Amino acid sequence: MRTILFLLLLAPGTFGQGGGRVQFRDLAPLPLTRKPAIACGDLRSLTDFELSVISARLIPASSEAPAHCRVDLMAQPRVNIQVNLPAAWNTRLYMFGNGGWAGETFEAAGRAANRARGLSAGFVTAATDTGHSAALEPGASFGLNRQELLDFGFRSLHVTAEAAKLLARTYYGIGPEKSYYEGCSQGGRQGLTLAQRFPNDFDGIIAGSPALYQTGTHLARAYWMRGLQANPFPAAKLGLLAARVYEACDAKDGLKDGLIDDPRRCDFKPARDLPRCPAGADGADCFTAGQVAALERIYGDVYSKGKRFFPGWPVGAEIAGPNGQSGWLGQEIDGPNGAGAWTFYGHNFLQYLVPAMRNAKDTGDAKLLFSQVDIENDPPDVEEVHRIIDANDPDLAAFRRHGGKLLMYFGWADPQLNPMMGVEYYEQAMQAMGPSTGDFFRLFMVPGMFHCGGGVGTSQFDAATPVVRWVEAGQAPARIEAARVAGSKVVRTRPLCPYPQVARYKGSGSIDDAANFACVNP
Repeated sequence: MRTILFLLLLAPGTFGQGGGRVQFRDLAPLPLTRKPAIACGDLRSLTDFELSVISARLIPASSEAPAHCRVDLMAQPRVNIQVNLPAAWNTRLYMFGNGGWAGETFEAAGRAANRARGLSAGFVTAATDTGHSAALEPGASFGLNRQELLDFGFRSLHVTAEAAKLLARTYYGIGPEKSYYEGCSQGGRQGLTLAQRFPNDFDGIIAGSPALYQTGTHLARAYWMRGLQANPFPAAKLGLLAARVYEACDAKDGLKDGLIDDPRRCDFKPARDLPRCPAGADGADCFTAGQVAALERIYGDVYSKGKRFFPGWPVGAEIAGPNGQSGWLGQEIDGPNGAGAWTFYGHNFLQYLVPAMRNAKDTGDAKLLFSQVDIENDPPDVEEVHRIIDANDPDLAAFRRHGGKLLMYFGWADPQLNPMMGVEYYEQAMQAMGPSTGDFFRLFMVPGMFHCGGGVGTSQFDAATPVVRWVEAGQAPARIEAARVAGSKVVRTRPLCPYPQVARYKGSGSIDDAANFACVNP
């Protein structure tokens, strides 16, 4: 516990797209065996018909990162890439992904933090904006340009990996011995895309809270938002809802600790388990029929043409996170400062990526656009965009043949992306790849964690180091030590366990110390 506390207090607090926020924290220093074979500026000569090397300049050592050569380049038509090559290299590549609709600058706080962590551990680092600028083409508006959509969906990822390896070979005289990728949310989807489409690009991939089934996610959001339009749910009652949910579900794993270990073990039903207001009345300590109907719709599976289309939302994210606000506020429910994530992302998807919806009436109004999606009977045709941006192909045979290792994690209390997507994808991969799937692909579910971090669970952990050990030493991760940090203080540690295993209390000692928990089959 003391060792984890010391290391976490030293770790940067910026929340990046790597998830866990402490990449390579537990990694023993790797030998820095390679020095540059040419001058940094000479890399500009790699410009050709496909690549334009804009600049190659030396960045002096700082308190954040060692001295390195920073190369900014663009692949046709407008995929911007940044590669950073340390003055002393450990012969490995670390590429990290994007968030939201991508298009971020390389100096965005999370991306700069990931770059610094990778460089400090001796890696060549690489990142891309996927081919568009979020400042110039906000949201998913880039999707009106077919090439930019293809670059966002998959092409930019492979192009960036290839460019980074080319730069490393030229600068050091050898290419990377091992290559790693890490991302969360959209970045997690990118990691699965790499494993499925470009299985030889990376040896180890960390896919956090992946938006792996975006077409299903956004169409389901339209269905849920229609329900909330018909029966608005007040933010003022989220605290009461959370209290009732956790009262019913917290102790289902045998330990009352403020966490819901696995929401599937709790048969919570709003219509049965919530206090009802008298007919025609409303109150702070009860729920109206309309409010209950809205919750039943969100927690229930989504059906289309009589078949289950998308999983209902697991309970758990209703609770207040570190900022004192419910995980639902600003996600399912629009916040005080504007549209929530469900509204924003769902609206952008329908308006810009679904051809059948582009001519719908008043597409600038999210509510009107959602109201025109009849998912139960006739969902919009999204087959083409599914092939471009979804990453739910369970066939990972080529990645396994390459010797690749894939670690996926998901917060059980994620309010933005349904954690059941991760569970169901892993189970589909198990079915497709057979009983030995765990030899190369493992899923870690994080009780109480919100989207890519936060929440009430132990959401700070180093997922990168276990993957490096798995790839290079054959040590498959049997558990990952994780912590919940309040301010700068570690208040709880727990092990994260490979699915379907769960962390169980041994029966003695502090419930806030990971040493007193074991990973067991439920």
